[in-house]
Amino acid sequence: MVQTGANKGARTEELPTRLWSICMTPSHATGGTPFTLLYGTEAVLPVEVGLLSYRHRGFDEAENSQLIMEQLNFTNELRDKALFKMVQYKHLMTRSYNRRVKNIQLKVGDLVLRMYEITHPNCKNKLSPKWEGSYKVTKVVGPTTYELSHINRNLINHTWYAIKLHKYFI
Repeated sequence: MVQTGANKGARTEELPTRLWSICMTPSHATGGTPFTLLYGTEAVLPVEVGLLSYRHRGFDEAENSQLIMEQLNFTNELRDKALFKMVQYKHLMTRSYNRRVKNIQLKVGDLVLRMYEITHPNCKNKLSPKWEGSYKVTKVVGPTTYELSHINRNLINHTWYAIKLHKYFI
């Protein structure tokens, strides 16, 4: 967001309200607001403080103190639920990500092409080739790391990741 003219310094004036909104907005991962997870109660908006609402008319300080103490006993349970929900959310996101990842398994002797822009970093334009050469996998170093050689058996001096290689079919 680019601000020009008279509104140029408005970002610093909006900062407290933006920070307050972060504390008041429930997180999808935890299922609660950061304020609720920290204090065990809902926060009262600054707008609500000046208004005479049911929340303020029926306010009894002694009863409120007792309710807050009871809610503080349940904050650990609330945090445990939030942690469980966060773990579920991360598991769901991992599964969603891994569904789109292509697992590339190459064997010794497979022919591959390697990414052109890795070996020619200054040559990045629309018409430059995406893949180059015809290389042979000579050694599987790790699950996604390979040593390559040219077709005429000249070994390339460093390893290559599978995401930078493309299987080549004759």
